Amino acid sequence: MDAGLQTTLADVTRWLREERIPFAVIGGIAATFRGEARFTADVDVVIGVDLDGALRLLERLPKSVFQPLFPDVEEVLRKSFLLPLRHSITHISVDIAVGLSGFEQQAISRATEIELPDGRIPVVSAEDLILMKLLAGRPRDTDDVRNILLRQGPALDWNYLLEIGQQLQQAVDQDLLTELQQLQAETDETF
Repeated sequence: MDAGLQTTLADVTRWLREERIPFAVIGGIAATFRGEARFTADVDVVIGVDLDGALRLLERLPKSVFQPLFPDVEEVLRKSFLLPLRHSITHISVDIAVGLSGFEQQAISRATEIELPDGRIPVVSAEDLILMKLLAGRPRDTDDVRNILLRQGPALDWNYLLEIGQQLQQAVDQDLLTELQQLQAETDETF
């Protein structure tokens, strides 16, 4: 991870902790820690507050090293539950997702701390990251899932993956269970 990304990640962590907001790192940085190192140009986190809590965080933005990525960031936050920011020194984008679902809240609570030179950061579990990546379904996400499987292998909690995958499948009407069962079979063959 380059110095700018490390600085941005450390500042996000410090700011959210000062604001007493539960959070976890997701996206490309989490994929690097749980799978294989890869390029990422931004910092993605999910926060464990409701929309009002996210709006209060937005109000406190001027006291931080972050600035809105768009002039109408409050409207973006209200419509998409995403707070897109930019670090004022490194100019690296920071996407803060408001974790409104029970799954996102659970992912935050299950996150584990990773030690970095600038301190510890909470990163979502490999299982929760796999589920997030399957829900997103982009080609980069598919690659990330494969790399997580290769790195984590038999350490993955397949009972959790299948149970939560089934719950998410019912909630979002996306066939996650078939995909998870195929991935489990491939993992069993590999290890």
